[in-house]
Amino acid sequence: MHFELIEKREVLSALVAKDFKARYKDKALGRLWSLADPLVMVIIFTIVFEHIFKMGQPYFPIFMLLGLTPFRFFTNSVNGASLSAIENAQLVKKVSFPRIILPLASVLSHMRHFFIELTLVAALFVYFTGAFKLTINLLWLPVLFAIHFICIIGVALCVSALNVRYRDTQYMLNSVIQILYWMTPIFYSFSIVPPKFAKALMLNPMVGVVEGYRAVLLGGVAPSSTLMIAGAIVSVVILVIGIIVFKKYEKIFADYL
Repeated sequence: MHFELIEKREVLSALVAKDFKARYKDKALGRLWSLADPLVMVIIFTIVFEHIFKMGQPYFPIFMLLGLTPFRFFTNSVNGASLSAIENAQLVKKVSFPRIILPLASVLSHMRHFFIELTLVAALFVYFTGAFKLTINLLWLPVLFAIHFICIIGVALCVSALNVRYRDTQYMLNSVIQILYWMTPIFYSFSIVPPKFAKALMLNPMVGVVEGYRAVLLGGVAPSSTLMIAGAIVSVVILVIGIIVFKKYEKIFADYL
């Protein structure tokens, strides 16, 4: 499969470009929409949690964006991957290529959106002088991103294959994502979670990813080894399951499209 991906990299690049351009087609603001949505959410949550509930979290807009932006990357990638084979049904039926390219292209396309949204995070770091911590612990960022990416790919492979065979997968996925949204410390800190719930939340790899990004960028410290190891183990397990599920169902894609 690895060599097939290398041989068909032109197909992968074309699908990534197609998916990326389609999102902004006929939109007046173009790529600015990648910034508008998270910006509106940050403004609303800042008003609610900082000015109404008086949460008192330092640099709350950045704190929240470092949770919201990674989670949006996860959500958008998984939702896109769930429809990747269905939306390319004619391609699947007529062209021979590794089917894994379809969910992978969706994830890579949304990774580009993720990097665009990170410019908003960078802008807030510039605005809030002193928020950014330039330390050696920035070297943890590639490790955190790897855990983040592996988790997304694993889930993407699962849902992309299952949704071809069972079309109600995408509807169940919406409910699961809503649950994960509240189980991920987006507008709250993992440190306030009661111990009896903390172990359960650690099974969500996004917890370690979000808390890790915040620790490195806002705190200037190394990520929690416990959260990071838990996130890495669960992400790898999800990836293995994703590969198994995808390989099981990809052979019958054409029969159900």
